[in-house]
Amino acid sequence: MRGEMNKINNQHDDIQASDLLTIKQAARLLNVSEVSLRRWTNSGQLSCLRVGAHRARRFRRSDLMAFMEKQSVREAIVNTGVEPVNNDLPRTHIMLEGITINYGSHLCSFYENIEGQLKLSVPLLADGLRQGDICFLVATPETQEIILQHLAEVGLNVKSILNSDQLIVTDGMDSGSEMLDFLRNQFAQVTRAGNRSLRLVGDMSWVLAKNWSMTELNSYELSYNNSLGHQYPVVSLCQYDARDFSGTSVLCALRCHEDTFRYPLGRFLGSTSNLAISAT
Repeated sequence: MRGEMNKINNQHDDIQASDLLTIKQAARLLNVSEVSLRRWTNSGQLSCLRVGAHRARRFRRSDLMAFMEKQSVREAIVNTGVEPVNNDLPRTHIMLEGITINYGSHLCSFYENIEGQLKLSVPLLADGLRQGDICFLVATPETQEIILQHLAEVGLNVKSILNSDQLIVTDGMDSGSEMLDFLRNQFAQVTRAGNRSLRLVGDMSWVLAKNWSMTELNSYELSYNNSLGHQYPVVSLCQYDARDFSGTSVLCALRCHEDTFRYPLGRFLGSTSNLAISAT
């Protein structure tokens, strides 16, 4: 019986050994030098087994595949500042200002200085880009420059992201119907391509630069709210500079963004230098 058990154990060891690659085979598989493999195993970056009296390195194929995938992710992060994600799994919500916001939400916020302008817009876009969402920024050229600069300051390779069309930037259209058509076509195009998570930041001072009337702005916001904002997997944030819009315009904006009232309103009021707003 003992002889049979030893025979079985030896067969098991032979099978395990056959599943392991030598350092030469592993180097060929990863297309790297043996020197690199020794350095990575010595530093603990890559797992290996030591076998025999000479403690020769042996590698599991699964460990090599996992290491190669991790290296590809690191390279992507270095090149773009964005970590690749699995878009085959649809996400249902995002985190912003410590609260959970579902895709399909149309929100508004208000600010009165540069800090308030950046408070939500930069985290919303930066997190989306890192998560692999397709993001849209609608703003005046001046505001675009400010937001893109701050996205770069939080570690994103903005030039590469713009070239990849993961971030689509525009200063808006001349009418509400044109703007709705533009976004409808963009949303349809990117979702047909398999993108299941979108984000949009609209810094609404752009409508003033396009000479929209407040009636047209309100009509556009209502139409977006009743169609695109809830039909597509997009988190939409329309932010208003309180210095540019009247109290009546702010009231109309609130009426067009009822999703905002599901959350603590203080989170959607930009910070000011003179007044500290505490989030509840």
